[in-house]
Amino acid sequence: MTTVDEARAAAAAAALAAGVTVEAVAAPDELDVLRATMEQVWGPEIVPPRNLLRGLALGGACLLVARREDAPIGFALGWLGWEGGVHFHSHQVGVRAGIRGGGVGYALKLAQRAMCLQHGIDEMRWTFDPLLFTNARFNLVRLGAQVVGFFPHCYGERQDAFNTGDTTDRIEVSWRLDVPVGGAEVSPSEGTSLIAIPADYQGLRATDPAAAAATRTRVGNAFSEVFATGCTVLGLSDGGYVIGGAG
Repeated sequence: MTTVDEARAAAAAAALAAGVTVEAVAAPDELDVLRATMEQVWGPEIVPPRNLLRGLALGGACLLVARREDAPIGFALGWLGWEGGVHFHSHQVGVRAGIRGGGVGYALKLAQRAMCLQHGIDEMRWTFDPLLFTNARFNLVRLGAQVVGFFPHCYGERQDAFNTGDTTDRIEVSWRLDVPVGGAEVSPSEGTSLIAIPADYQGLRATDPAAAAATRTRVGNAFSEVFATGCTVLGLSDGGYVIGGAG
């Protein structure tokens, strides 16, 4: 079982590799930095008011800012939840455009993990868009989370840098925090099926909106069927999500 010291060491190593410092924020001026970073990543609609963030901080929520050479470039926001058992709900993790893919998001997730284990929480959950292959690989393979649910049009209509004009379908994942980080890609085999997703859904939306909309509907219907029939998402392959039969 992973200890708190081991989790802290892993988080520190990830931050060092990404060239960032990751710090918890709580004071009003620090929260203004967090809010500005959130707006740079997603746009103004998703930025909570400062007083709400201050209340979350006072209650012990996890509000993190990643800085590189004192410039804020990423953030993480989450809090305790109890739906389906006590866990940490990681609501948002974001990194500024042009910096993504360099390990900053990984450093933020490991910082969240260390903080959770420090307080005796061994499960983290969050949602993400099932059509974003890069996010799926990060969540399921690099971190080792498992898909546990599907929420059609989870957030309703949104106006932000990524979701404007799209349906906000989301899958929920659960990440066990007290075991080594990481998973593996899986391969379809006899008795499994595949929910195929494009390698670049955002690019498809830009070049062929009708095809993107059809893909959104197909994948949403497939995930609804998975959880309606008691099937299991075994993991991610190069082509999409590998589905096992009902247990």
